[in-house]
Amino acid sequence: MSSRPPAELDRASFTALMAAAMAVATFAGPAFAVLARFIIDDLSLTKAEFGWIVAAFSVVGAVASPSIGRLTDRIGGRKTVIGIFAISGVGLLAVAGAPSYLWLVAAGILTGIGQASANPGTNKLISVHIPLGSRGAVTGLKQSGVQVGVFLAGMLLPAGALAWGWRTTMAIAGGLSLLILGAVGAVVPPDPAQARSAASPTRFVWSAPFLWLTTYGFLMGMAGGAVNTYIPLYGEESIGLSVAIAGSVAGFAGLIAFFSRIVWARHSERTSDYIKSLTQIAGLSVVFVGALLAAPSGGAWLLWVGALGLGASSTAWNAVGMLAVMAFAGHERSGGASGVVLFGFLAGLGLGPPIFGWSVDRFGQYGPGLWGALLIFAIASLLARYWQSKPSL
Repeated sequence: MSSRPPAELDRASFTALMAAAMAVATFAGPAFAVLARFIIDDLSLTKAEFGWIVAAFSVVGAVASPSIGRLTDRIGGRKTVIGIFAISGVGLLAVAGAPSYLWLVAAGILTGIGQASANPGTNKLISVHIPLGSRGAVTGLKQSGVQVGVFLAGMLLPAGALAWGWRTTMAIAGGLSLLILGAVGAVVPPDPAQARSAASPTRFVWSAPFLWLTTYGFLMGMAGGAVNTYIPLYGEESIGLSVAIAGSVAGFAGLIAFFSRIVWARHSERTSDYIKSLTQIAGLSVVFVGALLAAPSGGAWLLWVGALGLGASSTAWNAVGMLAVMAFAGHERSGGASGVVLFGFLAGLGLGPPIFGWSVDRFGQYGPGLWGALLIFAIASLLARYWQSKPSL
């Protein structure tokens, strides 16, 4: 079931705001990655301790996602999106002002709550205001907002940190997030009453299709979160790149991912074969982690190939996955279903970085962690391939 878009909806402004909500809600993740060296040096952290900061951001997002998804089905996507900008902006300001490691972990928890709201709120609004058959481009662009944030973080934060300090740079990002908040009321129409009144039954959002997606998302989050968090440090310490160039690798990977999410989303909606797309995405990710593994001996160009390739593959799974959620759940239950799938993804995203960081501290090299990520991507691809043989979306 889908609703026709209201005449007063400006689709371009609506899509841009959805993308901005995704960028703001997830900005802390890439910000931590590209500012890793500054934060570690400032607070005298080990790599494993730094990984737990990222884990706080991701694990809290995972734990909160199912509840926030169900809440979104009750209160509507508009109020949820307002919460995204408010909570995420305050969280980024808290990161900027963190005087200690524990404070920084607490700030990571706050930004994680904003992240947990991102997909339930934006998916709810898309399912209510955009009809089936027209959601591919909107959803792809919306999910690409995450990659805009990654690109901006990679390109601007290292330069800002070198010029003004990492704290000032993060404070500016938090302030901008709060400024965008005022646009929600002007751009997003109120949710229809029937879309706000229906809450997702627990048995529905934990049914087989969403369990498959949740498991797949967990694997992709675990491997992708680990690799993407440490690519800048890997470039600096194993390849010999400067801080600025290593950050730009992450930034350009985010730019590639912006377009890949649109392409994958439109392709999967056109073919209505979401699972085949997910199989291909995970399979390609295996290849590009292999390029990262070969970079120390083969040259920095392989680091670029691996990072940009992952931007074109692994990070696009979310756009395809969210389309699958909306297609199966309908607009009445899209918030709760999105929260469940996001739970799996963020749980993986939270576990991956600290485990990867521990492996670097333990073995003194990045190879074991990268081999682990390659194996997890391979398992995700095999899972999706097996899923194709079952009754599914």
